Amino acid sequence: MKNFTIITPTFNDWKSLNKLIFEIDKNLKNLKGHFSIFVINDCSTIKPNLSFKKLKNIKKIKILNLSRNLGSQKAIYTALVHLKNKIDKSIITIIDSDGEDDPTKITKMIKLSLANPNLIITANRLKRTEIFFYKILNYCRLIFTFILTGKYIDFGNFSSFNGKLLNKILINRNLGLAYSAGILKNYKGIKKCYLRKRKRYYGDSKVSLFFLIKHSLNIISVFLPQVFLRSILFIILIFGIGLNIQINIILSLLLIFLNLSLLIINLNNNFLFKKSKIVKNVLNFKT
Repeated sequence: MKNFTIITPTFNDWKSLNKLIFEIDKNLKNLKGHFSIFVINDCSTIKPNLSFKKLKNIKKIKILNLSRNLGSQKAIYTALVHLKNKIDKSIITIIDSDGEDDPTKITKMIKLSLANPNLIITANRLKRTEIFFYKILNYCRLIFTFILTGKYIDFGNFSSFNGKLLNKILINRNLGLAYSAGILKNYKGIKKCYLRKRKRYYGDSKVSLFFLIKHSLNIISVFLPQVFLRSILFIILIFGIGLNIQINIILSLLLIFLNLSLLIINLNNNFLFKKSKIVKNVLNFKT
């Protein structure tokens, strides 16, 4: 019988996670197999509080406790590295715990993964739920990223794939910077599944201007070689079209500063995973 592992990162939001697990369990009734939830506790300051009552399909829940707060992208990467040699025959699904990724579509994602064992199924956004200001910022982020990298990355963490692909997508630490960018960089077989983004279960969105800028830089840094080459072409272009010399110098310096910043982000990402033990412990529960 097929094994299914559902990975979800969380930081303090145990209330949302409880609701997510219940909704996932309810929507797995039409699939046959062994289902387990793998929670990444991103060094929460609130004690874990999970309820296993009324679960019918999910038989195991594991909590991977991290020794420090990494953010969702590095947390997901850490979990995948931890599981790499343990679930090669399992279908892996990654979903955020706040409810914005629609758990009613998890069966659809898994079935697509079963039908396409050599492809990674990504949940691409049909509609977003942020306020208009953040929708505009996110769209600008997508365009800016496309200009610098040639990649239009309109999906996040929600994805599903065969565990045998783990070795290929974990050939480097790109996923620690940005999961979506790392997937595109490390593996070419992608199948898009367009889904609507839902509202969070509880509380306000954690998206802010600072978060969008930081996340955008992390995504772009995955494609540093391409950005470097495009920056050289942009500098040649702006000097070639004969703009004011001061404008040319300012734009060139900005591109140089951007590339240096991306290089530092890459180096810091590699240093983090070499520095010390990140996984504190793993707790196992049977439902």
